Amino acid sequence: MHYFKKYFIQFIPFFLAIFTYFTFVFFKNNAELTEHIYAQSIYPVIASVLSNFSSLISFSLDDAFYVLLVLIVIFGVCLVILRKRSVKWFFLRLTQILAVVYFLFYWFWGFNYLRQDAHHRIGIEKSKADKDTLVKVLDLVIEKTNKSYISFVGKDSVNYQSVLEPSIEQLHYTLNYPYPNGQRRVKHILFSDFFAKASILGYYGPFFNEVHVNAYLSVWDKPIVTAHEMSHQLGITSEAEANFYAWMITVNSDDQFANYSGWLYALGFFLYQSRDVTDQKEIIKKIKPEVISDFRARREYWKNLRSDKIDEAARKVNDAYLKSNQVKNGVADYGGVVQLIIDFYLSNTNNEIFKK
Repeated sequence: MHYFKKYFIQFIPFFLAIFTYFTFVFFKNNAELTEHIYAQSIYPVIASVLSNFSSLISFSLDDAFYVLLVLIVIFGVCLVILRKRSVKWFFLRLTQILAVVYFLFYWFWGFNYLRQDAHHRIGIEKSKADKDTLVKVLDLVIEKTNKSYISFVGKDSVNYQSVLEPSIEQLHYTLNYPYPNGQRRVKHILFSDFFAKASILGYYGPFFNEVHVNAYLSVWDKPIVTAHEMSHQLGITSEAEANFYAWMITVNSDDQFANYSGWLYALGFFLYQSRDVTDQKEIIKKIKPEVISDFRARREYWKNLRSDKIDEAARKVNDAYLKSNQVKNGVADYGGVVQLIIDFYLSNTNNEIFKK
């Protein structure tokens, strides 16, 4: 009996992983059920429990968790080298740990990758690629960016977590996410210097439901990146959709600099997507000189922090991670925000934002 109990306990992580895998397969083939069962019902409870706990701690528990995992692996390797433990023991423990991480990742947040897309959730139709529409919406984005411009002086110390929260509450019916969905305490990434070299401005920690931003964020990025990572906490996994939700949250905020940050961010994507179908020199003439100056200053700021090798390696890792979680376009998914903004504009009832 003792023998059976010992091996049963050892294999619990694998049972959990197998159960998670079959749940994954089921949810993958039933997006509507995933939306109602997990995204709208189970996840909000998990998010509330985890975030209410992690918000009590000032530092990142997810960062600490990752460091602990690395230390455990290093410790295990040392035990094998010193012949305190066998190679078989090490790989058994390693696979147990990976099985638990796999289980926690998907149940704590990852099943949101399999939910319905934003078009279904907020009731907008997917439009076909159209040059005229792209240029028309680009002109509107330029107009709104110019109009919302405000100097960045004095904006670096603003607490954008509290600034953006009213907008998140206001939009939860329009964007169809549970509210309050726990706490959204924004924390700095532990290794912000390294992440800045990799051009990583923030990340969402699924194991403790934590919102992270890089401590080196430029002043222009603070509102939009904070909103982007807060969107992930709301259960939005797609990078394109998180960009879209972040844009909505910032441009609907009562804070003018948050508005400007959102429009500036969107403008960058629109300029890139339209580079082959517009006369870029003529487009640039439409943009306010102060806005162009901010674009250049922001680009230089990150260029000075970026490491080409680290950035490229991080990009490949992120691309592989996204593709492994049903994001077919990988890192290119970020640019999908342009399509979402266009579709939002073309919808019959949801284009008031361009008239503000």
